[in-house]
Amino acid sequence: MVNQVDSSGFLAGGSNRYEDLHYNISQSSSWLSNLSRKHLLPLGITPKQSTILSILAAKYPESLSIQEVRKSLADKMSDASRLIDRLEKKGLLEKFPSDFDRRSNRARITEKGKELLDEVLRNRPDFEGAIADRLSDSEIDSLNKLLNRLK
Repeated sequence: MVNQVDSSGFLAGGSNRYEDLHYNISQSSSWLSNLSRKHLLPLGITPKQSTILSILAAKYPESLSIQEVRKSLADKMSDASRLIDRLEKKGLLEKFPSDFDRRSNRARITEKGKELLDEVLRNRPDFEGAIADRLSDSEIDSLNKLLNRLK
């Protein structure tokens, strides 16, 4: 059965509120992901790569192990190693062996990576504006509180 959305944004004929919730969160997540990809495409990075750069920038000048980066990502199944390798090839971070564990690598954002992240932040008002067009500040605050409880 193909799900139809009614004028209120709910699944028409959805069997219960939990299905509606799941559907609406999934659709909203997809919309946000697409918006983020569109925002980052001109800069040559993906949303996950942007997140990794943000995580590393927050720890700069310190480095993080690949495992620490992976634990910080929303998608725990993400292939952080592959994403980090791609960012390293672009010169946006540096990867090097750990002084403490020869089997482990660490990563640190580079100056070029920080400059790119600054560009992402400069363009952030366009991204946030698309959300602000749909939700008021109080709705955003309420939604954040509710979604934090679901984590």
